[in-house]
Amino acid sequence: MAGIGTNINKLKFGFWPGLLLPLIMFLVMYLARYNEVHFAEYVQNLWRFNMLVKLLTLCVLPNLLLFLLLIKRKYDLAARGVLLATFLYAFFVIVSKAL
Repeated sequence: MAGIGTNINKLKFGFWPGLLLPLIMFLVMYLARYNEVHFAEYVQNLWRFNMLVKLLTLCVLPNLLLFLLLIKRKYDLAARGVLLATFLYAFFVIVSKAL
């Protein structure tokens, strides 16, 4: 049983879910509310009204739950991976605000 935790407690097992979870949330929000509009048009409208970065920022919130779950289960390296992915999103937000 200890081998399972050791296999999961790697940076990549936190990084990839931390990178993909906000994108999945973005897609779920689109499908739940605006699926009658083409996805490209939806993203263009969000960009045009300066809402894309704000919405992506909200989509990163589930990473907090994932981070806390991994910390509680003592998967510190995986939690660092989630944190790294979240920092990448934060860097994207900072760069997009500067443009």
